[in-house]
Amino acid sequence: MKKFFYIPLAIVFIASCTNSQADNSIKKNADAAENFIYLVLNEPEEAKKFMHDDFVFRYMGKIPVYAQGSSVIKKSYDKETYFTEFLDVVGALLPGGIVLTPLDVIADIDSAAVIMVGDAEGAYGEYDNEYVFTFKFKDGKIIELDEYNSDVLVVEALYGNTLWPNSNPPLIEYFWHSKGPNYSQENFDMLVEKWNTRVNQTSCNINGASVLTPKVKNENFDFIWMLEWPSEGARDACFEEWLLDHEDGWQEDIAGIMSNDIDNGAFLFSQEVGRFPKSWSDSDTFSHTYYFCNFNEGSDEKTLHDYRADLNAITDFSENHWYTLLEPMFEPEMPADFIWLDIWSSDEAKASDNVIWEATHLPQKAADMVTCGAEGITGIEFDGVSVRD
Repeated sequence: MKKFFYIPLAIVFIASCTNSQADNSIKKNADAAENFIYLVLNEPEEAKKFMHDDFVFRYMGKIPVYAQGSSVIKKSYDKETYFTEFLDVVGALLPGGIVLTPLDVIADIDSAAVIMVGDAEGAYGEYDNEYVFTFKFKDGKIIELDEYNSDVLVVEALYGNTLWPNSNPPLIEYFWHSKGPNYSQENFDMLVEKWNTRVNQTSCNINGASVLTPKVKNENFDFIWMLEWPSEGARDACFEEWLLDHEDGWQEDIAGIMSNDIDNGAFLFSQEVGRFPKSWSDSDTFSHTYYFCNFNEGSDEKTLHDYRADLNAITDFSENHWYTLLEPMFEPEMPADFIWLDIWSSDEAKASDNVIWEATHLPQKAADMVTCGAEGITGIEFDGVSVRD
């Protein structure tokens, strides 16, 4: 019988010790989580003592790259770059600093969460955001830290961007065209005028139209007619009206001068703007370069995001340069991981910007990350001219 009572007592003793150890671990995690952000902002060397060597920080907001200007937050930071890169971004966005007050702490044996409220003045307005920081612990140190807050307030008060999330970039549609025996610049200009007259007779909502001519001869087309649509609904409504009232007449207009195959030579894309220009060009001519890219081994969307963050940090590019990523709204014959489009106001601006780019670490970073074209990083260049604003 002694054995019968002895075993439960031993279990109770072990359980008591285990519970005590767990309670100590939970309290330690709670204290570390509650004080860590303060130490990061005020005593960084002390903060580093709490961090695991494999520490990873992630900002969990969903802010598009274009809305972050030249201070883009990367997908993640390690123990070193959390201080050398992320806090530099924070300092640029909050030059007057921020006061973070803990409201509540929830902890477990290997994790914790802290609710905080901030008090700061952003460059574009009051910035009193609310935060949740979640912590994961390993070997008694912080190995993962995720930050959640109102990304809409971040965009408005810190970046001064009021476009997101209330607007979407236009869709872009490309129509392949071939020149006919009667093609001339004079006849083409005449057709542009006729096309605009026909569009004005419709209820079509078109953001703009341009013509792209490849710098190197292409076997599939001589030039491309590009339309910008505010939405897929606007595009479909215009197509229905155009096909009913104008397509037959338009085909008569262009006969012998140029031709197109609307069923097989039309390609619709959505886009994610990467960076807006410092100012929009008022010229009717421009330069496009398209890169059809696939990730090299070890690279992915996270790698691309961080590359874009480094690119957007360069503020010396020409006034009118911007770029966007295109996503096909159809099944392409040769799919790419992403399509990158650079837009310049002129070839001279492009050449100048390329000199700046090549003087940075980004060419090597791009070469390690992707292959665009048959090998290396090769783009397809076009001269562009606007035919409808």
